[in-house]
Amino acid sequence: MLDRNVVFPSIVILLSAIAFFFIGQFDEPMYQEASVDAKFFPRAIVIGQIILCIALILQHKAKSKLNSSQDTTPIFSKLSIFGLGFLVGYAVLMSFVGYLIASVIAFISYLAYFKVKKPLYYFVAVSFVFGIYYLFGTVFVIVLPEGSLF
Repeated sequence: MLDRNVVFPSIVILLSAIAFFFIGQFDEPMYQEASVDAKFFPRAIVIGQIILCIALILQHKAKSKLNSSQDTTPIFSKLSIFGLGFLVGYAVLMSFVGYLIASVIAFISYLAYFKVKKPLYYFVAVSFVFGIYYLFGTVFVIVLPEGSLF
């Protein structure tokens, strides 16, 4: 029987390997004085995804050896469908309003959906978004998506 703790990480590893190949096709930014080229961050993320998925598969295999009972969970759950919809909505919103506004809206709506009441979490989320925006814009001199509306 298919186990989602193996299927989804395997799919992500496959897609990451394909993405790693196509990332090599990115042109270097000739107009920016960046310390890294356009391939660096996407490749770092892809390598991180592959390592994380391998660790998830190994962790699941180790747990399944310890627990001989076969509790099978469905491949798709309500939470996984929410996650997919959330990511697609975030990508669409980012294409319209840009990274900064879309990320603030996404973080706040995510916390509100899960009924997080601690204001510190909202502050950390918004601070993280602005920190990433500053880091990429000022330190790495890499322009983040600005959206078609602005």
